[in-house]
Amino acid sequence: MNKSRKRWILRKKSGSILVLVLLVVLVSLITGTGLLALGTQSRVASINQVQGMMSRSAADAGLERAVQEINNAVLAKTWSDTVLPTTSDATLPYSESIYSVATQYDTTGGYTIASVGTNRSRTHTVNATLRLRGLFENAIQCRDSITLKAGTVIGTIDSDISLDPDDCDDKAIIGTNSTEPDSVILNNGVIVEGDVVVGVGGDTATVIKDLGATTDDRYSLSTSVEFPPVSPPSLFGPDSAISIKKGEMTIGPGGDFPANGRFSGVSMKNGTTLRVIGDCTLYITGDVGMGQSSEIILDNSANAKLTIYLDGDWVSDNNSGINNETEKPSTFKLYGTGPFGQEIDIKAKGEFYGVIYAPDADLTMFSGGNIYGSFVTNNFELKNPASFLYDVSLKTITVFDEGARFVINRWNEQ
Repeated sequence: MNKSRKRWILRKKSGSILVLVLLVVLVSLITGTGLLALGTQSRVASINQVQGMMSRSAADAGLERAVQEINNAVLAKTWSDTVLPTTSDATLPYSESIYSVATQYDTTGGYTIASVGTNRSRTHTVNATLRLRGLFENAIQCRDSITLKAGTVIGTIDSDISLDPDDCDDKAIIGTNSTEPDSVILNNGVIVEGDVVVGVGGDTATVIKDLGATTDDRYSLSTSVEFPPVSPPSLFGPDSAISIKKGEMTIGPGGDFPANGRFSGVSMKNGTTLRVIGDCTLYITGDVGMGQSSEIILDNSANAKLTIYLDGDWVSDNNSGINNETEKPSTFKLYGTGPFGQEIDIKAKGEFYGVIYAPDADLTMFSGGNIYGSFVTNNFELKNPASFLYDVSLKTITVFDEGARFVINRWNEQ
């Protein structure tokens, strides 16, 4: 082969290699550009996602702030329908986000709140309506355990209509915040005309010990039930005990004891009676002791109401009890304001009408008849089979009722 042909072959091979190299470079360039674009899009998407999350957090913060401002006014007893939290371009701490809040109120729809969160180019809007929530939303609500004796029936009434369960279609709900095994013990023959709920994430099959009960739904809570603190009112003395050694004494306007006051305790000897006349509010810093066959009577003819804030324990001997002649659960209210582990032992010779809010207390109840009202305690045990009828009218409250607060009822996001 001559030298000219060899040079021609070498040039041809060199040209082919050059074309191949150029193709590789072109493909690499296209691939690199695509990957760069994809990376840029991913970074932009991530930035938008983060900004979206931050704008949502800002909107949520604005809503929470508005609700808190309203509830602060309720707690301070300064609430009026002119409490309309409004904020413009407030900064969310430790971020570049801001939020603005507008609140409206009308007597029909209540509060509506619009909160707009912004983070750079991203915005998020939360619209919410509030409702007023009281302390007595369920028939029985406990932090820890509930024990119901065989034959107990849990139902509902509406005392604004009648005391007949057939006149009320609402469900009864009993529940615990606990997720521990056997926190709710339903003995044979217990009937809950409604639902049984357990703590967040709890397994109803283990939290509820069913020994032959009948219920509707059983489920775990999505959020734990809150137990707002209740503090005794600022009442002046006499700081002495309500002591009844024999016979009957009265409490109320013109009675043996003043209608409103702070007392060191209540001591009732066997067979004695304390008759409530008028509207009475007591702060008991010590214990309540009811001797055998003693009785507290809420006199219906005297428009009796009795509200007690109790720091100590309540001890009832056999055949003692509370006789609420008004037959209205809202007229007898007991608030446990003592330390965790407070003990409350309540009895009623016949029917019991009343509400008890003592989320740090252990409550035992023995009634000679049906129970009408609502209980909120740490632990609750019903010592005898009875019909426990939750009064749904307890849900109808005002901002001036003990423990009232506004909560989010419905919301939507944009």
